[in-house]
Amino acid sequence: LEGYSVAAQKANLSKFAHDNDFKVYGIYADEGISGKNIEGRPEVKRLIQDIENGKIDVVLIQKFDRLTRNITDTEDFIKLFQKYDVDVWSISDGKVDVSNSNGKFMTLLKGLFAQHERELTSERIKIAFKEKVKQGYTLCCNVCSYGYNRKTGQKVMSINQEEARVVKRIFRMYLDNYSFTDIAKALNLEHIPTKKHGLEVKTKDSSGNVKSKVINSVWQPKTVRLILSNPTYIGKVRYGINTKNYFEADGHHKPIVSQKTWDETQNKLSKIKHVPHTNLPKDDVYFCGTLVCGVCGKKMTSSRTIGRTRRDGKHKVFNAYRCVNREKQLCTALGMSHSKAERAFLKYLENIEDFDTTGELVIEDESDELKEEIASIERVIQNSKNKLKEVMNMFIANAIDHDQLTYMSTELKKSIELNESRLKELQDKYQPQVVSKDNIAKSILEHWLFLTNREKLTFLNKFVEEIVIVNRINDRRADSDAEVLSVKFYDDAKIPSFY
Repeated sequence: LEGYSVAAQKANLSKFAHDNDFKVYGIYADEGISGKNIEGRPEVKRLIQDIENGKIDVVLIQKFDRLTRNITDTEDFIKLFQKYDVDVWSISDGKVDVSNSNGKFMTLLKGLFAQHERELTSERIKIAFKEKVKQGYTLCCNVCSYGYNRKTGQKVMSINQEEARVVKRIFRMYLDNYSFTDIAKALNLEHIPTKKHGLEVKTKDSSGNVKSKVINSVWQPKTVRLILSNPTYIGKVRYGINTKNYFEADGHHKPIVSQKTWDETQNKLSKIKHVPHTNLPKDDVYFCGTLVCGVCGKKMTSSRTIGRTRRDGKHKVFNAYRCVNREKQLCTALGMSHSKAERAFLKYLENIEDFDTTGELVIEDESDELKEEIASIERVIQNSKNKLKEVMNMFIANAIDHDQLTYMSTELKKSIELNESRLKELQDKYQPQVVSKDNIAKSILEHWLFLTNREKLTFLNKFVEEIVIVNRINDRRADSDAEVLSVKFYDDAKIPSFY
């Protein structure tokens, strides 16, 4: 029942299985994960996979809402149980009959009530959080803001004097015209730890095994900016950051910086020009996700530097790659420009045999009309599902009778099934096209030279698992050049072996 620990539920279910002569194939428990849906629940997904593979005849649960509290997922589970002829038993309700319309309706109704209760609980929590902030108490659900501590059971945060000195220094350096990057570098060089640095976090894998991980975070420019824009340091508490419900209130904790310092800082921050980085294409950094640092073995990430505005009004963009561990001072590898990485890759390709065995590349279909139609049908399906929920709510509120519920639900489901069928047809048409490249060249190198950025990205995603690379530095840094140490292809890519 609700409130049972996972151990108690397992014991209860095991006893029920034994009493009813059920042979236990496996136990599926997503401990500490919300049942609001099936996303992020590896054990539920494993259960679904085992049902589809014919390994399970009976699913035994404490209560149906232990599977999900989402009405859409509930309906999907009912279809799954019907398709694979799986019986469902609930300790609280006995056998769950989903073989006929009446049993299906009752199960959906219980699922609707479970979802409604979950949403009410969420609303109550939000109201409680808002009230807490209005009374001047910080939420700090995870970790307090840098510069403060709050012990268990303590309502008001207390100042951490050592961290508070760092906060004041950050504000002072910024007003002295140091950049976010300069401030972060200075703090890292002095080995000043961040708030989360050294914290031990325990996680569970899909098998339920507990693993410990120590966070090794360092100061980054964005961390510095967050501190400079955090009103906690002038004695404020806040709720709903980055939402339309955002508000601030006077807190009970003591401020760290003065109102004058805060106002000067905010005035300076407001003058920063924002460049819309999110609008930049990803095709021009097509090695991202494939490059691996040759020093520490960590995946490399892309970075962009925005240059001066050109005559045409556009910004010059410099693309590069860097090792994530270097920021954490765990790696000494130098970053490299995109052009260096590509030159190293092409040089490495010269040692690969002819690309005769793979004469085709996958090129994405760019039909805008087809994409628009698919998006339109997806919206129609979602609207129909939303209307189905509304009909259920109307029935619960006695606004319609059972016959009206049956009629409207049937019509909506027909619409959903019809549109889903049409959607599948369009998605099949929208499958990536296979375009022959034999007429372009015989070698992988010649293929590469003829490909667009999008095609290069497609090629790397399809065939290359990782490219181990390192930036070699000579006496003069300007003479440094990247070198590819190895390239690993996917097993099913049919790429020829090296010399």
